[in-house]
Amino acid sequence: MKTKLLFIALLITGSLWAQFTKSIISSTDTNGANGLLEKDINGDTLIDLIGASQSSNTVSYYINNGDHTFTQTIIDNALTGATYADAYDLDGDGDLDFTAVGSGDLVWYENDGSFVFTKHLITTLTNPTFVRAYDVDSDGDGDIGVAIYGENSITAFLNDGNGGFTRMNIISINTPKIFHGGDFDGTGDGNVLISSFDGNEIAWYAFNGLFFSRGGTIDSNFHGAFGIEGGDIDNDGDDDVIGAAYNDNEIAWFENTNGDGSSFTKHSIDANFVGASYVHWLDIDSDGDKDIVASAYGNGTSGSEVAIYYNDGNQNFTKTTIDNTENGAACISVQDFDDDGSFDIAFAANLSNKFVLMSDNVSAISQSGKNMFSLYPNPAHQNLHISSDKNIEKVEIFDITGRRILQTNKRNIDISKLPKAHYLIQVSFDDGSHFIKKLIVI
Repeated sequence: MKTKLLFIALLITGSLWAQFTKSIISSTDTNGANGLLEKDINGDTLIDLIGASQSSNTVSYYINNGDHTFTQTIIDNALTGATYADAYDLDGDGDLDFTAVGSGDLVWYENDGSFVFTKHLITTLTNPTFVRAYDVDSDGDGDIGVAIYGENSITAFLNDGNGGFTRMNIISINTPKIFHGGDFDGTGDGNVLISSFDGNEIAWYAFNGLFFSRGGTIDSNFHGAFGIEGGDIDNDGDDDVIGAAYNDNEIAWFENTNGDGSSFTKHSIDANFVGASYVHWLDIDSDGDKDIVASAYGNGTSGSEVAIYYNDGNQNFTKTTIDNTENGAACISVQDFDDDGSFDIAFAANLSNKFVLMSDNVSAISQSGKNMFSLYPNPAHQNLHISSDKNIEKVEIFDITGRRILQTNKRNIDISKLPKAHYLIQVSFDDGSHFIKKLIVI
């Protein structure tokens, strides 16, 4: 009974679920910290980070040590105005290469297999603002997509399979800031969501061969459109949009009214979020609905913050400020960095010149036992295996209300009948100890 009450305290009141401890990922060669992206770089299942720092002209990766600390390795300290970076196997040799944009250059870094890198200039661009590496043309190799602010285009650089690239402008749009994937028309063909900073709009484009045609406008009066993401915010089966308007100081979500991308209804969440910059949605409190994590750059001297907007299930959002002591909060990444079953928040503090980690304090409950057992796969959808050197007495799975929905003493568990959701799994051992982890059923 005490265990169940503990779960209810964690999941219902959020008393521990929403308290965060701050640590510094890095403040070395991070002047103008900006781009931040999560990736398992060394294959140890812990989520690492890639960062770009504009004033230091550096691109670095940060290996997660699992204890709220990261080890920095600088890939390049001479990429002028380094803005964003990503990692992908660009030359098809089985290891992770990197790509990055600065104030003028698009480059990629060839990994020799032991994380020694050779820098290759792909081309010079006019103020690229965002880069992602993925298979644009579905031919099995890694291509590069770039938002080019100064050239009013989203451009793909198609890989020949050996690290040589051919440029192809796929979308023309005024001052693009960020692009993101989604399925707004419900066709399953893949759409692209784009924010236009000077155009003050968010728009989506439909895939048409290697090119895209404009599918619709989400908002044409969203001043300084910046951070965006697509996803099913209201759980009705279609993709909606969340966005940040830098000049309007606003966070909003846009309801896909007809489910086909033809019409969106704006719902303002916060109109006093100074210099609203980046947004990310996920069920951060594991209650079955979509919450929003957002950063506000501030006005240069004050107003900067990182906040969570908790959804009550009916798209009414309650704000909780996670940090307001750093200046120039920019890119955010929300992951379980310490592998304790709760989400943590990493962000770039552009004017404080550092990358910051906010760790959820639920780790105090489970961190001591994080290595007592492992789950795989996780996320899972049919069978779950528990591995431990200790003798397992009992396995219990709890839903978000603290209700126990499964109990067994088996190490291999059929979870095919569990609804898609976040759960907590408690494993009890014959020495009287028990430990908790998060389970995601997909």
